[in-house]
Amino acid sequence: MPSFNVLTDVIGGQDRASNKDTTLPYDIRAEIDWHDFACTANPLGAPERIKDAIASAIAEGAMTFRPDKAGVHLSNNLARYYEISPECFLVGTSPSALIADIAQAYRPCNVGIPTPAPTEYYLAVANVGHNPVKLMNAYSLSAVEPQVAVQNGVRFEAAVLGNPSFPCARLLSERTLDRYIDHCNWVIVDESSVTLTMGGDSFVTRAYKQENLIVIRNLSEELGMPGIPLSYAIGHPDTIKLIRQFTDGTSIGMFHEIVAQQLPYLGDYQERTNTLIDKEIPWVQCMLSLIPGIRVFPSEANFVMCALEERAARDFGIADATDLVVRLQTAGFGLRNLTGIPGIEANRYFLVCIRSHEENEKLIQTLRSIIVERPY
Repeated sequence: MPSFNVLTDVIGGQDRASNKDTTLPYDIRAEIDWHDFACTANPLGAPERIKDAIASAIAEGAMTFRPDKAGVHLSNNLARYYEISPECFLVGTSPSALIADIAQAYRPCNVGIPTPAPTEYYLAVANVGHNPVKLMNAYSLSAVEPQVAVQNGVRFEAAVLGNPSFPCARLLSERTLDRYIDHCNWVIVDESSVTLTMGGDSFVTRAYKQENLIVIRNLSEELGMPGIPLSYAIGHPDTIKLIRQFTDGTSIGMFHEIVAQQLPYLGDYQERTNTLIDKEIPWVQCMLSLIPGIRVFPSEANFVMCALEERAARDFGIADATDLVVRLQTAGFGLRNLTGIPGIEANRYFLVCIRSHEENEKLIQTLRSIIVERPY
């Protein structure tokens, strides 16, 4: 059975992410003109309303009070927004932390993960006793159908899916989800970037009705504030009650309450986000595809997976993705090197995240200046 040994493959072996964090330290970023195209969060940045609320709360001494470990305030606001019971919500920090919280409530089993996928998925389930299993699709970047995986000899009883997937930026179809739900004892769907896609549909409305489906949403991504980890899970009340028995709430801080208070007033911000995303995703893909030596994979989300073609080294002197990322860093642009992501084999793949149109234009111009086709 093809499996994923976390200790050998992630920490010390072939699938360990060899690339360093492309985000510079704050004191350095503050002194240079740095454009972060490695960050998948909302390109608009944090809403002014939330930044003002955080600043006011700090000035008023909010940090001197103990936070609500049950996340009641955020759960109640989310319940009003979705018009469902607060008992359907579990509040946490990062999606990977919530995946671990959810997985530890179930008996150890094989957990299928459509690959390529974030290393954090594998670590989250492995660190609480499960065995992560790679589910490979030989014909598409979309999640492999569970029946196909079983026919190929892979055995799994649970699954962690992405909607959209990372780094392939493919939306999860409802038909595929249905088949995973039918096959698995429990299914987690990470929807961290679903609001940053072109027409992506969330499965939240199904999660609180089905006991074996849990959906994770990531406010840090949706609201452009990756420096404040803030996520929540939605599920059937009985499922959330079971999971809550294994959590202590210590990951919940004052920011959860502050953001919760502002959520009902962010309609204009969400509209501006949709306008930007719908325009920039196809534009960036088109412009990248016109640069010689770069292969662009179709994207449905606010990040685009690319690969250097074999002729990039021969014709343009770009050795690999690491070489390109370093050159861009020197020019003030941070890109994500995908080398080491489970399911990514060669050092040719990199990720371009969507920013403002002005920033996107600057990146395209810089890429063109780095990758120059030799005259024949």
